[in-house]
Amino acid sequence: MKKFGITLIICFCLGKMFAQNTSSPYSIIGLGDIEKSYFDRTSGLGHGGVALSNDRYFFVGNPASFSYLESPTFRNPFYFDLAIRYKNVGFAGSAITNSTANQSNDLQFKRLSFAIKPTAKWGLSVGMLPFSNANYSFKGLKAIQGGGFNVEAQYEGTGSGNLLYFTNSYMIAKNLSIGVQSSVLFGQYNDKETIYSAVTDSVLATDRNVVLSSPYFKGGILYKKQVNKNWNVSIGATGSLKTNMHADYQLKVTDGNTTLKEVNERRKNYTALPIMGAIGIAATLKNKYTFVADYNAQNWSALNYRGSNYYLTNSSRISAGMQYTNNIIVRDNQGNTASYEQSFLQFGFYFNRSYLNVYDQPLKEWGVTLGAGTQLNRSGLGLQANVEIGGRGTTNNGLVKENITQIGLTISYRDFWFTKKVKKYN
Repeated sequence: MKKFGITLIICFCLGKMFAQNTSSPYSIIGLGDIEKSYFDRTSGLGHGGVALSNDRYFFVGNPASFSYLESPTFRNPFYFDLAIRYKNVGFAGSAITNSTANQSNDLQFKRLSFAIKPTAKWGLSVGMLPFSNANYSFKGLKAIQGGGFNVEAQYEGTGSGNLLYFTNSYMIAKNLSIGVQSSVLFGQYNDKETIYSAVTDSVLATDRNVVLSSPYFKGGILYKKQVNKNWNVSIGATGSLKTNMHADYQLKVTDGNTTLKEVNERRKNYTALPIMGAIGIAATLKNKYTFVADYNAQNWSALNYRGSNYYLTNSSRISAGMQYTNNIIVRDNQGNTASYEQSFLQFGFYFNRSYLNVYDQPLKEWGVTLGAGTQLNRSGLGLQANVEIGGRGTTNNGLVKENITQIGLTISYRDFWFTKKVKKYN
């Protein structure tokens, strides 16, 4: 977390500021906003679902869940997901002075995933997931050390971190599965600080470009059991170890047309991710009502990183939700019947204590989610939509509160990529 160590003091308290196409002023720190969503069905359940699995669609959060997909018989199913999200953020607080520039909007592609099950016990998935995001643009007043006065400053930054992943999941015993997500975590972050001096009429600009990359691994375990004719219960957990990240680092400081400093180097252990873990439970009643609850924790305080009036602290999140499933009964030519999901409705909520503490104010986040989806008849196509309304931050001590509205859409497709011929005998 060696980025932007001196700038946060300006962002929230020293002067007036206003948002300009900003997703979050807090994303100026470290890797930006750590993504809490996997942009699958868990988005409508308060982002809880470590213990969820299914045979006709997949969940990304727990690497152990893919072995519960439909086993290949005379047909080999494959699964494909594409997810997008619209996000609106409204900013409030004494630091926001421009009432016409106190909101931001963005629409982004978020996830692309593919899954298959080569054998009865082995599931695979490949895809790309968002890990973090940085996007801010605002003005403030910067205190000049030893000068006794402030100067106007402009702060701009964009960037994102993404996971290109390959997941293996294996059923090691009846009802028990394990999995490993092997990923490349990569991203690029650009930020610029521009200082305008009314004394000298000069413009001092600091441009920084950081390209990050590192292998990243996450393990998972999932136990699922039908306890009686009505109830199905599952317990899941995931975890990842501390991950050091290397960077290609570029820095350029200019005063007008004069270059004052220029750096271009490879930096090992430029930043790090802490130990992360999650545990969850899910229970389904009569194949209609599903209840989930998760607890997530991240050990950021072990990195011992702090800046001017802020520091990193351990983060935790509680998520819970429920789903109602509308099933239909299908009868084949032989008279056999089976139950299939036709549609579903979801409700959930979460409370998150983030890894940032600014001016002794822990950055807290909360949200309420709604979800719905349907499977199109005579097609392998499924549609899932979710809405989230929540908030983050506080207006205390001159900080900025964010009022967040998000709308997500996931398009799922399930088909058969190889079908064996079935012989018929008279």
